[in-house]
Amino acid sequence: MNDSNLTATATPFPPLSRAKQTELTAWIATTLTISFVGALNNILTLRVTRSAKLGKAGVNLLIFHFVAINLLMCLVTLPIAIFIMLAKRDGWFLPMTTCGYFNALFTTNLSVINWSDAGLALNRLVALYLPHRYKAWSSTAANRAIIMGSWLTSLGIALPFTFSAGGQGTILSVLGLCNITATGPLGAFLSSMITYVSYAISGTGSLLILWKCFGFSRLRTRDVVPDRSGNAAAKYRTTQRRLNMAKMLLLTFLWNGICAFPAYVINRIFPYLYGTNPVSVMWVRTLTVCQYAFTPVSLHVHQFSDPFIVLKPCDVWLNVATYSELFVGTCNASCCRRIPNTGEVSKTP
Repeated sequence: MNDSNLTATATPFPPLSRAKQTELTAWIATTLTISFVGALNNILTLRVTRSAKLGKAGVNLLIFHFVAINLLMCLVTLPIAIFIMLAKRDGWFLPMTTCGYFNALFTTNLSVINWSDAGLALNRLVALYLPHRYKAWSSTAANRAIIMGSWLTSLGIALPFTFSAGGQGTILSVLGLCNITATGPLGAFLSSMITYVSYAISGTGSLLILWKCFGFSRLRTRDVVPDRSGNAAAKYRTTQRRLNMAKMLLLTFLWNGICAFPAYVINRIFPYLYGTNPVSVMWVRTLTVCQYAFTPVSLHVHQFSDPFIVLKPCDVWLNVATYSELFVGTCNASCCRRIPNTGEVSKTP
């Protein structure tokens, strides 16, 4: 590894005022607490996913993988970043390669999360716009290919920073936080591949799904009769679920944007804050921790309690328990429904 792009750890931890020491301690406690709460949330979500017949529901493999890498971020990657900072504060010796290896983990983890979300968006788009081809897209082999693609892409992004290739590198800040240094066209390309491109895919997918769901709702609403009984009532409830799902899609995407936007503003417009106010600026990192800690909540907050449920691709986005029922057994994404007041699933005539 070329050490020319790595900051030596001989740089001492800067002296801080009592107020800044208190703020730093509060930041560490808050960030670690959110991180470990997020780890528990992800573990609970993994249990729900495993109980949803993961082996038979190919699409659940994407969901399980997405939750697992969020768990890795909360339980391992983010705490390591704080422990590196504490080690520098307490005067421990850190090799100059520390940030190179840590950022290999962090950049890969971050990129895999973003590209896995993009893969889920593509999966949902196929379910809505190409339902006759969805069976092939939801197969275990296809989902494994999506997962493998997200990891290979992410490793390809992280390695240039790890090995200081093409002028890229890593740096240890004065407070002991590791950051990547992206330079030139290659650096701009790699940085965009970490977040912007995958966010664009996820955002476009969410908007297209919203458009499709609202289109369905207009068609369904015209078919609902006032008495809300029989098939008309089922259509009405289906319409409402699709509207709720559309809102949840947009809310999840906005949540990710809210958590990531402050860091983007600081990095692009106010980068000098990292030098003039290095303690306070770290609170933007706490927001990114919230993104990984609480995004998986959307995987199971949208529960369906109606005794008469008609399941279609637009009914379920990332709801683990109900999503798996679409793809388990003899049903497929376009013809599966639940028999009223029973736990059985059968084909629609």
